[in-house]
Amino acid sequence: MSATPLGLPRSRRGRSQRKADLKRALEHGLFGFGPVAATLALLAFQFKINAVALDFRVAYWPAASRLLHGLSPYAVSHAQIVAGTAFVYPALSAVVFAPFALVGNGVAQVLYMLVCVACIPAILRVLNVRDWRIYGLVMLWLPVFDGWQSGNVTLPLTLLTALIWRYRERAVVAGVLTALAISLKPFVWPLGLWLLVTRRWRAAAWALGSGLAINLVVWAIVGFNEIHTYLRLSSAVTDALWRGGYSMVSVAGHLGLGRATGEGLLLVTSAAAVAAVIYLGTVRRRERDALVMSVLLMLLASPLLWAHYFSLLLIPLAFSRPRLSPLWGIGLLMWPMPPRQPVHGWEELLAWSVTAICVWASLREGPVGRWPAGHRPEKTRPTSLATGG
Repeated sequence: MSATPLGLPRSRRGRSQRKADLKRALEHGLFGFGPVAATLALLAFQFKINAVALDFRVAYWPAASRLLHGLSPYAVSHAQIVAGTAFVYPALSAVVFAPFALVGNGVAQVLYMLVCVACIPAILRVLNVRDWRIYGLVMLWLPVFDGWQSGNVTLPLTLLTALIWRYRERAVVAGVLTALAISLKPFVWPLGLWLLVTRRWRAAAWALGSGLAINLVVWAIVGFNEIHTYLRLSSAVTDALWRGGYSMVSVAGHLGLGRATGEGLLLVTSAAAVAAVIYLGTVRRRERDALVMSVLLMLLASPLLWAHYFSLLLIPLAFSRPRLSPLWGIGLLMWPMPPRQPVHGWEELLAWSVTAICVWASLREGPVGRWPAGHRPEKTRPTSLATGG
């Protein structure tokens, strides 16, 4: 039997090559063609049932259109509140979406859906995830699908969070991005806490100053008298929908407890997460782990929590698994918990179990992102996420 220049028999070399080719073909099918085909099929189905960018279509675009016509973006009916389709977001959301209202709702919802889809690879890229297989797998996550299908701001907020981590050593950039994120949707306020506990005083100051400036401008555009309307509607939506979703208040409801007990549970779990963020950031000086706990705090402290919020779990997974791992398939397990009201108790258990696994997997990686005592984070050069910077 003749041998190859590598000293292997041609038959064995041929078998090895066929196995490699088969493996490569399977990878391209499972992580390339498969996710693309599934996404296109889901997209076609959403068009068929007229459910593309649903939140954008029924809440964001109408509010932006009213704003362009000099009206209040908060013209909300009781039916919209009960259905969860009311625009009850800060003024910046209405102003940011105003350019989309310059075109028809049909065109605008497709454009914004594409923006949300583009956020998905951008999030992974910003977090230094280079394994192409992960990009395809993440497209099949239920929270990610819900994010672009509903057309809300969760995927852009996740991207902003990733960018804050990426540019954490640039005080101006990190501070302004934090202000923008919190002004778009206040439930990401733990980002401000993270800046403080990791001693990024300049970035925190920029976040405070730019946040005040941004909100003065956008509320001047919308009308300062609308602040009361926004707060009143936010309270009304929480009153109407607290039994639905995946929040701690809803969890308490499924346990047979009342809303007051649920709000107590929310406060207790949030306080525990706040303590963990402070401990990891100030005592252990583990800035990456502090951000992971900040992401968990966002989910725990939100009085209303829907399936697309769990897209934030991309961040702790990207920290701990920059290359393909079975753990990246965990988002596929969330498909039995569709984004509907009401949510069943077992679906809440599934959602929080997945969350706990993602957070635990990231935290158990060890003291990554730690700096020595007396170190000033603003003075250091950014380091690669892959090396734990």
